[in-house]
Amino acid sequence: MTNLSSIQLMTEERIDELMNSFRSSFWIDERRWFVRCMSDVHRIRFETVSKAFRYIDKKLPSVFKSTDSQDNIERLYTTMDSISDVTLSNQSIASKICFPKLNSLSVKCPINDQYWSMVSNLHQVSSLSLHLSTDFSQSKLQAFLDRMPHLRTLTIHQDASFPLPMSLFNCTFPSSIHYLHLQNCKHYFNEEDCTILTHSSLTSQCKQLNILVKNRQSIIIILVNNMTVLCALRARFTDENINEFEPSRMRNNVTDETILCKDEDIQWMINQLPPTCVITRHPLCINHIRIWLK
Repeated sequence: MTNLSSIQLMTEERIDELMNSFRSSFWIDERRWFVRCMSDVHRIRFETVSKAFRYIDKKLPSVFKSTDSQDNIERLYTTMDSISDVTLSNQSIASKICFPKLNSLSVKCPINDQYWSMVSNLHQVSSLSLHLSTDFSQSKLQAFLDRMPHLRTLTIHQDASFPLPMSLFNCTFPSSIHYLHLQNCKHYFNEEDCTILTHSSLTSQCKQLNILVKNRQSIIIILVNNMTVLCALRARFTDENINEFEPSRMRNNVTDETILCKDEDIQWMINQLPPTCVITRHPLCINHIRIWLK
């Protein structure tokens, strides 16, 4: 039995009434049937207690109740594999609590000191979403990265109201990073920025890169400087001047001449890049270029 009630919000008194109805000897002693209740601001969920329990939400429940004395909030923490530090900072959590099985994190810089006691083991983390702020600390970020030797995907977020701290790329990043998402930085990389990026350890093993760029020259720098294992690049421009657009696909420099005349940027890149590259525009966004390298 799951989701006895998952839509209508209730008062905590009403929740207690329902939970108490399952505390009788019939349910606990005869049937050995235990019930758990978890709720947040959006929903209330009732479910049977199972040994295979795994909590998949990123936010912690505001209410946790169970008719099984062995089923507690500490057990829930040990099953979570993804969490945001917003959750950790906005809720009261006992200092003894830890999350041993995390493989996905969302973190705001500077790193909250509370993290180190609750998220002590980051060896399994493969995906990190990093939210930069004005008081960015390279040393704290480096200490954090050093704990994630198996990180594969890195997504960086930054508010457009302040500049991207380029010192970020001076950090030593795990060589296991294959997927880099910079489109949420709100920063359009120019040629100098791209040069710094491609000389960073962050891109040494990068296979897929999503980024905002100021011009087509920036794309070429990204491709030709150091990113030898890059397989796919998705870049969005700011300097597009195309009024007419048809979705197009170019392979080995062979394509519809009519479309090429309307798309000077792609033609320019075809002339600059190896013939093994496949270049397209996003069908719904003319500022979005996609390049596959062979």
